[in-house]
Amino acid sequence: MQIKEKIQVNAGLKNRRQFARVRAQLAMQYRVLHDSGTLRAWNSTVTKNLSAAGFCFESFHPLGLNAELEVNLKIPFFEIPVVMKARIVRAAEIKAGEVYGVAAAITDIKKIDRQKLQGEIEQIDIIGLLQLAMHEGAADVHLTIGHPPMLRRAGQLQAMKYDTLDRAAIKRMLFSLLSEDLINKLSVEHELNTAVTIVTVTGTYRFRVNAYFQQNAVEAAFHLITIPIPSLEDLKLPEVVSTFAENKPGLVLITGPAGCGKTTTCAALIEKINRERSSVIMTFQSPIEYVFEIKNSVIKQREVGIDTESFARGVKQAMQQDVDVLVLSDIPDVETLKLAIDAAACGKLVYIVISSSGVAGVLNKIINMFAPERHYYVRKVLSDCLRGVIFQKLMPRKDNYEKLAAAAEVLVNTPAVAAAIREGLFDKISSIMKNNTQS
Repeated sequence: MQIKEKIQVNAGLKNRRQFARVRAQLAMQYRVLHDSGTLRAWNSTVTKNLSAAGFCFESFHPLGLNAELEVNLKIPFFEIPVVMKARIVRAAEIKAGEVYGVAAAITDIKKIDRQKLQGEIEQIDIIGLLQLAMHEGAADVHLTIGHPPMLRRAGQLQAMKYDTLDRAAIKRMLFSLLSEDLINKLSVEHELNTAVTIVTVTGTYRFRVNAYFQQNAVEAAFHLITIPIPSLEDLKLPEVVSTFAENKPGLVLITGPAGCGKTTTCAALIEKINRERSSVIMTFQSPIEYVFEIKNSVIKQREVGIDTESFARGVKQAMQQDVDVLVLSDIPDVETLKLAIDAAACGKLVYIVISSSGVAGVLNKIINMFAPERHYYVRKVLSDCLRGVIFQKLMPRKDNYEKLAAAAEVLVNTPAVAAAIREGLFDKISSIMKNNTQS
């Protein structure tokens, strides 16, 4: 796959290095060459980034500047490793006495091997592809066999100016971002949800990555996670939304169709609490999307499947951990939902991000997760502990139809709303909202 369009974000990118560099985790072996002719044992590691001129890696023993290395680099889909010699040009201690970061320049490599290496780098340069997509205003990028990379901008799909992707190209690009553990997990389960952070000369990008198999071949979708976390003011949501960050217990539902910015709104609420008061906030996500910098609050971000076995188990334990605010990115089962509602009823502020078609729709969805004989009890508890519902969807901006903005409908739990929930009169909620701007 040859890139037909290069990124030209600013003048600093015009003076690019002769050789493109990508963050690629490729297996390598190295050993130090001595003038005396004696050789040290082979050491195994992985590259951290790579170009046809050099590479970076981590060593578990100190290496001196200008030391000469013999290197065997294992490149995916190549039958034999690429053999080369390299000289250490930079070394720094990462973890005292244990881990060292090393940069090496390639000093001796066959011309054909350098060409093979450069060709491989061009095929795994997913960082350049994603950077270009973000520069073009994309929210999502799709890697699909038989198509060029596709980006979604303002709700519309658009082909990028790349060649058509085959299964080998997608596999190379995706695997260059993933750790060996994640690659193994994808190979076994054929599904993978994770997040990656990419640092480039133009900035830092974070993506939610969903990898999957289609017709026995791996494909992937990438969703941009905005950095830095936008404020509620940035999102231009109704002012009443900010009241859901106040220090009051209860349940807040953040809902809407897939891809409408629910997670971003929830992150903005968390960040408001983080800035303005001292609380213990615990999030449960799969995967972790927004990464928070601790300010006035203590924020504990737990990834389901890695840091805790399940949403339900994590929430149950959180009730013993002096938590003020609970955040759930999903409600996979009724046990999790019951624990979340109980937490809200017991004095915690609980945010739940959940997909639905509207305010009444999300309330119906929650009630119907329980057995019919439990519906009245659940409606009663919900009418007491619910603080509000934020329903949002993306709409074209009036000043620029090529960009989307979140349009929100907000329900605040007034006595009239609580009565309608308790009696199961969800259709009545819409008329209450229309007739009372405070609802």
